Amino acid sequence: MDLDVWACPECFSELSEHGSEIACAAEALSFRWMDGLPVLIRSEQEFLLREAERYASAWKKTKWAVPRDAVLDLPYIRRPGWKQKARSLRELLAILGPPRKRRVVDVGAGTGWLSYRLEQEGFRCFATDISSDSDVGLGAATKFDETPSGFERAIATLDRWPLRSGSVDIAICNASLQYLADVRVAIAEAARVLRSGGVFVIMNSPVHRDPASASRASKHFRKHMQSLGACGGLVKSHQHFVASELESHLGDRFVKIQCHEPQDASWFKATRALKGAILGIELASFPIFEARVP
Repeated sequence: MDLDVWACPECFSELSEHGSEIACAAEALSFRWMDGLPVLIRSEQEFLLREAERYASAWKKTKWAVPRDAVLDLPYIRRPGWKQKARSLRELLAILGPPRKRRVVDVGAGTGWLSYRLEQEGFRCFATDISSDSDVGLGAATKFDETPSGFERAIATLDRWPLRSGSVDIAICNASLQYLADVRVAIAEAARVLRSGGVFVIMNSPVHRDPASASRASKHFRKHMQSLGACGGLVKSHQHFVASELESHLGDRFVKIQCHEPQDASWFKATRALKGAILGIELASFPIFEARVP
């Protein structure tokens, strides 16, 4: 573990590693390992691990889940939603520019496919997620350890990042921020962990201009996941964002807020517009929000 980056989730102070023990001297705490991953969460949030298991089980029943043997190919697979993610990756690389071994934290990373692709480009990545599931959580990232582009990872929550303040250059929430009830908490965490001149990126989260459409779409998603067996905060907190509100929250902590629209194929835009008109709802878009610290 890179102890210049990882930190105690209670006080954000430095950790020490002695054999299999990870400890915080300041809080007199030790942290366990689970499925080969350090569990860097507060004791009162242990219940989230059980919720994550239920959610992972439900997610694997959806059309969006991918087989574990396809993880190395992400996002370049023929599955619903993944063409859009491939376009977002290309746009992200253009936004970030040359890697220069900059440190990236990938928060709510799922399988860690984005960290893997960024490692291939020359970035140095640290991935967190609440799930250790071997198919759709960080457990699937063991596939990347078999390549030259592995990366460090830990079990952690979206609202308490176990990272030293000012320790990374880039913070990314990729298809994850929508699971947090109050996104301002994660935005504040991003501002805390970034170095001067750092960049915070939100990508692959559902965004609407129309608040009513955002609310309706999120209710539909929550109902669908609950029907598959998901329960708890990961479902209840899920939200589709309203673009103006998200930009306002980012502006409270960051400067130079920019919204990038990955170029979609014309047929994709046309079919979504038609579907939205039939349903009487503004379908979500998936822009990339870029926010920088001074």
